[in-house]
Amino acid sequence: GGLVLATAFSVYATQIRRLYFFDLIGAALGAVIIVPLLRPLGPGGLMFVATGLALIAAGLFRGRAVYATVASVLAAGCVTVPLVGNGYYDFREHLDKRGVQEAARAGQIERTIWDPVSKIDVVPRTDPKRGPDFTFKHVAYDGGSQSTYLFPFDGDFADLRQRLNHGAGSGLRDFTMDAVPLAHWFKADSGAEVLIIGSAGGQETKAALAYGASHVDAIEMVRAVVDLVTGPYSHYIGNLFQDPRAHVRVDEGRTFLRSSDKKYDIIQIYSNFTTASMTYGIGATMSAYLQTADAYQEYFTHLKNDGILQINHSGYPRMITTAALAWQRLGRSDFRKHVLVYESGADDSLPTLLIKMTPWTAAEVARINARLLTASNSRDTYSLVENPTAPVAGGLPDQAYDQPQAASLRAQFDYQIAPATDDWPFLRFTRRLDQLFSFHPRADLDSAGMSTTRRDLRNVIPFDVIHFMVTGAAALLFASIFIFVPLLLSPAGRARWPNKATTMFYFSCLGAGFIIIELTLMEIFMKLIGVPLYTYSVVIFTMLLAAGLGSLSAERLDISPRRSWPVPFAGLLLFGLLLAWLHAPVFGAFLAKPMAARIAVAVAMIFPLGFFMGMPLPLGILAIAQHPRGAVAWGWAMNGLFTVIGSLVATLGALCLGFELTLMLGFALYVAAAAAFLRLHRAFGASAIPAAEPGELASGGASAA
Repeated sequence: GGLVLATAFSVYATQIRRLYFFDLIGAALGAVIIVPLLRPLGPGGLMFVATGLALIAAGLFRGRAVYATVASVLAAGCVTVPLVGNGYYDFREHLDKRGVQEAARAGQIERTIWDPVSKIDVVPRTDPKRGPDFTFKHVAYDGGSQSTYLFPFDGDFADLRQRLNHGAGSGLRDFTMDAVPLAHWFKADSGAEVLIIGSAGGQETKAALAYGASHVDAIEMVRAVVDLVTGPYSHYIGNLFQDPRAHVRVDEGRTFLRSSDKKYDIIQIYSNFTTASMTYGIGATMSAYLQTADAYQEYFTHLKNDGILQINHSGYPRMITTAALAWQRLGRSDFRKHVLVYESGADDSLPTLLIKMTPWTAAEVARINARLLTASNSRDTYSLVENPTAPVAGGLPDQAYDQPQAASLRAQFDYQIAPATDDWPFLRFTRRLDQLFSFHPRADLDSAGMSTTRRDLRNVIPFDVIHFMVTGAAALLFASIFIFVPLLLSPAGRARWPNKATTMFYFSCLGAGFIIIELTLMEIFMKLIGVPLYTYSVVIFTMLLAAGLGSLSAERLDISPRRSWPVPFAGLLLFGLLLAWLHAPVFGAFLAKPMAARIAVAVAMIFPLGFFMGMPLPLGILAIAQHPRGAVAWGWAMNGLFTVIGSLVATLGALCLGFELTLMLGFALYVAAAAAFLRLHRAFGASAIPAAEPGELASGGASAA
């Protein structure tokens, strides 16, 4: 692909604006075509479609009818393959996460669905620990990266309630862990109104209904899972979501809250993660918008005066500091009196955090202890680690419950303790920034359930950041093999032209700046749109469509290397800074609107920025069009290479600086590019820069990679 584009751009350099327009438009269309085709074809089938399109391009590039005909026939065959196949053409998992790969090899997977949010597999399981011959359904997200479970239930809530009254361990046939129904048990028979964020297989909904909830809003983002629990597996789980008190809805939790003024007795979130896309990150770099101070503000304002927030999520110390920031923003005090935390010996990575809007009393804590700390007949051994009524040995200091945090508090922890925010939503990133790439000899998990560093490979590799090291090393390797070696050894690479280094710097800034802005906007607009695939498609489509139209419009706007060349840089800075300044209040105003309206707002906000970003790259190619043909190829190569490097910089920037400052870094690179182009313009002189040809379309922007 790079060879084809470099060749076309070099041979037809003076037509770069038209070529770049079609390149960007094609990429923009690809970003939206994937959405409707994902569920029927899956990623494997989409690869056949992409191969067919590439074959057509290859036939056209060869330029002879016979090649185009053969390529078209082969392309038609490729596109047909996934349409006539039985099921998905899937990729083999590299890891056997939670037994999904093993089940696939044994042909035990009952259903597979590619949802826009996650790939869903349904796998039958047995668990003798829960009872003789006990079977259930494992619903695996993304090859087992996440899971929910469908436990068989006959719909008899009275019988379930009677079994649960026996205390700890009595719900192992109905719940993942004893703590799942805890808040509902605490408010039993009070006619509680309940919100479940991430309702998945229905365990929390079942608990709420069993303990007499009068109304349950069950919110789940993965439509495929909702279809399963309300369709083919509805009877299996006791027709939970057909109960008139239960109201299941496909939505994102914060979007739903913003659209409602309802207050609840209980809001519950059990281990809610999303592993839908690589730009969402993995492990420590996964952004978690349900676990930020801004999110906790939404939860607190939607709870009744005596309401309870129950969350099971990894890393309770940072959950507490994050919630404390939200508490302080709302003008409330004495946060410690409202927080209760239990850890399970069976799974200390999912501690149970209970925040009550009124202070916990000693009698209430004693009542929950009597329920949860009972060890008989239970696989879960719980311990009370944060007690609001009496100090617990090894508990968090009082400063952890206060905001702003004192430097002395941060010094007490050798992991990250700072609260997560929408600008920095990396709750699972537990590494302190001053130890970003250093190895720290800790166990996998400390007593607080905080993920730290894997202890293998002779205790020398920090596995939570190893992907940064691998990506950086790969970028340097590719740079050496495919850029710098040919640059030094090939005739085109050795060719000289005025300000060659400045030219390379210019195209490098464009590549890095474009991808940093694009990836950062994906994360920023995740809050508004909610669904990862839709967010990526909207951001990429809008930026590339706008950039293509900007490239096509530049000639009419009289923007060329001769005249008005500063306009694109000024325009993208103006609209970029406006976007950075206005996105928070705009999101606040539209977060409660329907998905179509939120997408329209995103398009309107991104389009002006993308329009001007579509001009600088062809501007540079036009400026060097009369230099050796290798000049254009090297400009394109440096642009592509620094797109790769910029991707790494974007992720590290988000982790170290937050999204806002990372976005500013992307704009700063365009300022540097403008300074470089000014130098090129002055050095070349007006006579060295080709004038626009009659009827020629005008210039275009940065890398679409």
